[in-house]
Amino acid sequence: MTALLRSLLAIALLSAAGCGSTARDLAAIPIPLGHGPSFRPAAVGARPAPALPCGPRPGATYGAHVELFAAGRVVQVPAGIGVAPPVVRHGAYVTGGRCWHKLFTTEPTGLIHLAAPATLGTLFDVWRQPLSRTRLVGFRGRVRAFVAGHEWRGDPPAIPLRRHAQVVLEVGRYVPPHPAYEFPPGL
Repeated sequence: MTALLRSLLAIALLSAAGCGSTARDLAAIPIPLGHGPSFRPAAVGARPAPALPCGPRPGATYGAHVELFAAGRVVQVPAGIGVAPPVVRHGAYVTGGRCWHKLFTTEPTGLIHLAAPATLGTLFDVWRQPLSRTRLVGFRGRVRAFVAGHEWRGDPPAIPLRRHAQVVLEVGRYVPPHPAYEFPPGL
């Protein structure tokens, strides 16, 4: 089923249920993960970086959430960014590694753990993936950035990853950005 048909079906279902259809309603429709390795980039592990040294797993962290979209599809933010091999996994979750940066992921949901202030550029540096106004991971085109549902007009790598930040990056077809994310307790 094409994305257009899914959207039309969702609007029809919302209308049949007596609901008005808004961009916020459409943002609640799940967006599928893209096909192929470009949509599932690997977490290449930690590397030495002066700003984020690798050491024992940080105890106290706060969370930020990052969502990526290309061509109207989800690009997965993998578990294991900022964790040096050998990585220990429990299913899709990373539970251990040789050492940890102060910025890392343990699950493939876009939830970022931070033990020190950082920017989106720091995340992409640790991940070893490109991010600029015209590049997003393996995709090229105008990169649109949203923070808490509002368009970010500056350079995407400069976006601060503050506590409970909700960041959406997209290249290609527009996807209504989620303005909020429900963080797990304690983050």
